[in-house]
Amino acid sequence: MNRVIAVLVACSSAVLALASCHGATSPLRTPVSASASALPAGVEGCALIGDTQAGRTCAIYDTQKRAFSETPDGTPLDLLARRVFLYERWMDLYTSADRQVAVRNMTEAMAPGDPESRFGDAKYLGHWDDQGDSAGFGDTMMLSVLFHYAVSGNDAEYARMESWVRGQVRQWDSTGLDGYLARFTFAGVPPGTPIQNTISMDFRSDGDDAFDVPASALPRMPDYYTKGIDLPASAGGSAGGSHIAVRPSWYGHVSIDAYSGPLNSWPLAFPLIKDPALKARMALHYGCFLKRLRIFKIINLSKNAALQKDIANYLGNSNLLKLDPGDPDLTKIDQVWAFYLPQWNNKSAATYPLACPAHLATDALPEDTIDVTRTGFDGQLLDLVNRQTGQDAANSMDFAFYPSVRGGDAVQLTAYALGAYELTGDQEFLTWRDQVLIGKANAKEVSRTIGSFEPPRPCRSYYRTANVYTAHFMRTLLDNDSASRDFAALVWRDKFAAKEEVGLNDGLFEVLFSAALGVKSPGLAASLTDLTLFGGAPGHLDDPRRNYAVDYSVTPPPPGVVAEKASADELRICSTPITVLGVTIPTEAPDASLYYLRPSPPASQRPPDNWIWEKDPFKATHAAGDAGHQQYTGLDLTEPYWVARYFGLLPDPHLGLAWRGP
Repeated sequence: MNRVIAVLVACSSAVLALASCHGATSPLRTPVSASASALPAGVEGCALIGDTQAGRTCAIYDTQKRAFSETPDGTPLDLLARRVFLYERWMDLYTSADRQVAVRNMTEAMAPGDPESRFGDAKYLGHWDDQGDSAGFGDTMMLSVLFHYAVSGNDAEYARMESWVRGQVRQWDSTGLDGYLARFTFAGVPPGTPIQNTISMDFRSDGDDAFDVPASALPRMPDYYTKGIDLPASAGGSAGGSHIAVRPSWYGHVSIDAYSGPLNSWPLAFPLIKDPALKARMALHYGCFLKRLRIFKIINLSKNAALQKDIANYLGNSNLLKLDPGDPDLTKIDQVWAFYLPQWNNKSAATYPLACPAHLATDALPEDTIDVTRTGFDGQLLDLVNRQTGQDAANSMDFAFYPSVRGGDAVQLTAYALGAYELTGDQEFLTWRDQVLIGKANAKEVSRTIGSFEPPRPCRSYYRTANVYTAHFMRTLLDNDSASRDFAALVWRDKFAAKEEVGLNDGLFEVLFSAALGVKSPGLAASLTDLTLFGGAPGHLDDPRRNYAVDYSVTPPPPGVVAEKASADELRICSTPITVLGVTIPTEAPDASLYYLRPSPPASQRPPDNWIWEKDPFKATHAAGDAGHQQYTGLDLTEPYWVARYFGLLPDPHLGLAWRGP
C-alpha cells in the first residue's frame, strides 16, 4: 500500500508546483527562436566536429576572427566550448540508437585517455544499456539540441535537431497507439548478435518483456525493421557479413518519468520545426496522451477520523512536513484526485482502445471512486494499489499523477495542458486545466507545498526534481499571462529555490532558474564555473564520461566536504513504519553502513554517473563492478551549456562548426 499511503500523507519529496492563475484563455508567447547564423557568406556550417564529407572535415571556426581555429586559446570558456562539441560527437555516434538516447555498454573497460578509435569501435559494443530510460532522457537531449540550433542558426544543426525529434516521435509511433509512448523501440535480434553503432537493435527472445510493433506502424519505422540488418564483415565471428532477420519491437510498462521527456521539451521545440507533417505527429501524440488519462478519486477523507489521525501522527511524529503560512494542510484534505494512464499489456490488449479518445476526462467513473466512509473501502483501496504495482492485468495502470496532493504532479499536468494547447490550438486543454486540474483537483493551492516534505538523505536515492522544474521551465517560457508568470516566479524563488533545492548544489537548476526569470541566481556563477571543470576522468576532461569507481568513504572527499554515516535520527525516520487504520506497513530500513557527503559537492567532483542531475548529490561511493565499461551521454554537460549560451548566461566564445576543405 506504500504508493497510496504516500499519496495520502504528503506531497512528493521532489516537488515543484505550477502557478495556475490563468483566466479562461492563456495567450502564448514564442518560447524559443533561432538566431541568424554567425558564419560569413561562403562558409557552410556542419553539425559534428570531425565528421568528413567529400574530402571536407567539420572543424571549429572562429566567427570573430573569420578563420578556422585548431588550437585552443587555453581559456576556460574556449576549452569548455570545444569539449561540448566533442560530447555532441560522442553522443550522436556512440550513445544514439537511431536517435534514441542510450548508454553504451562495452565488452572491455576503457581507460582514461583511450582514443576514439578504441571506445568508438563497434567490436567493443556489447549492448545498449539503460534503454528503459531512453524516452525519459528526451527532455535533456531535446533541450541540448534545440538550444544549440537556436544559438547557432546553423542549417546543419537544424537538421540534427529535427532528426532527434523524429527519433522521439518514432517511440510513440512504434506502439501503434496514438498518445502512448514506448520506452525504447528497436529491431529485435537473437541474443549474441553483434550490436552495431547508431542502429536501434536489442536482444529479443520469447518470454521477454518487449512487445511487437504492429504492422500498421511499420511504415513509420526504419527500413531495417522490416528488411533486416546486414552485418559488416568487421562484426567478427560467424555473424560477420551475415544478414540478420529482426523482430520489430518496443518496450512498454512506461513510467511517469519517461513521458516527461517529450512532454517537457516538445512545446519548446515545436515553433522551431519546419516540417508540417512532423509537427502534426507531435501534436497528435501530445494531445492524445492527455486524453488517454482517466481519473480515480478517494473521497470523504476528512470524515474518516481514524485515517486523519494516522496521517497526522505519521507526519507529526517524524517532523517531515514543514508548511509555510498560507500553504494548504495536506493532513486535512477531503479528496485525492488522480489522473492515471491505463496500461497496454498482453492482458489488456484485446480491449485497449486504439483510437485517441475524443475528449479529456473530467471526473471519475463510479468504479474508480472510493468513499472511505463506506464499508469495504479498504478492499477497494487494496485493489487500487494492486492496479499500480506493475503486475499485468486487464485494468492495470502505468502510473498516476496526483495533483491534489503532490506538487510535482501539479506542475507537470498543468504545464502539459498549456503545452498541448500550443501544439494543437485546442481550447479544451485550457478549459480542462482551469476547471478540472485547478477547479476540482486544487492544483494551484497544492503548488504552495513545494519543498514542504523533505525526508532525510537515507530515505531517497533518486531525485526526480529535474523532471519537474524542467516542466516549470517550459511553462514559464511559453505562457504570456503576466499574472501567471508572476506567480510562477514566486514558486521558483520562494518554494523551489528557497526550500526544495537547498543544499543540492544543482547546476542545471541554477541555469534554468536564471533563464526562466531573467535574473541570475545566487548559485549561478559557481555552477557555470563548475561546468568548465565537468567532463571525463581527472586529467582527461575531454574524454567521454564513464562509470569509473570512486569511493569517498576510503579516499579523501573534495575540500570542504566530509563523508559521514547517517545519524541515528535519520535512520529512525527512514525506518519508521506507517500505520493506517490499524494496519502497520513496514518500511525497508536504509543501510546504516553507507556514507553520505556533507555538503553536496559540485557536480564535477561527485562520483560519476549517467546524467548527474537526477542522481543522489550526497552519494559518497560509485562502486561500479564493471568500471570503465559504460559510456554515458554527456547530456548533463551539453544541456546546461546551450541553455546558458542562449540566455546570455555564458559569454559567446565565437566558436562554431563549419566545413573545411575543398
